[in-house]
Amino acid sequence: MCVSLAVASLIVAVAGTAVATTATVESAQSQKDAENANNKVAEQKAVAAENAGAQSAADQQLKTKRLMASQVAAAGAGGVDPSTGTPLTLVGQSAEFGELDSLRIINNASRVAWGYTASPEDTSMTGGYMKAGATLLGGVSNAYFGAQKAGAFSSSAPTPQYTGMGSTSYNAPAFQW
Repeated sequence: MCVSLAVASLIVAVAGTAVATTATVESAQSQKDAENANNKVAEQKAVAAENAGAQSAADQQLKTKRLMASQVAAAGAGGVDPSTGTPLTLVGQSAEFGELDSLRIINNASRVAWGYTASPEDTSMTGGYMKAGATLLGGVSNAYFGAQKAGAFSSSAPTPQYTGMGSTSYNAPAFQW
């Protein structure tokens, strides 16, 4: 009677462990699905940031062209040849700084886009499986020691006596398979 109760206890413990392990794996899969959805949203935000940066850069280039045109017109209106000397240098510098501003805008937009997509290494499934493995090992261990306590593994044979390190001695369990 005691042995059959211990076996029944062992079966219930193993079944509970199986259910808990399955739930842990399913939880990890759900977390992975949520992360995939979040990654898609992050990618969309990154593309939007890059597109906004490209548009801002194009706007900056137009601004620079308008500035250069107004500098040429001002020089011509003042009776100075805009293709030589100081007016030419001024227009050239405006083109150079305008291009730098445009490139800076694109660079900043790329950094913002990178920030949306950069994330630590994906470990959710690995972590989920590690938790499931720990649940499984813990449940099997509890089931084994619970059954051992209930006498499921006892036999009429004498238990061998072992001496460990120092003065501690312990009884090794007698297994009956």
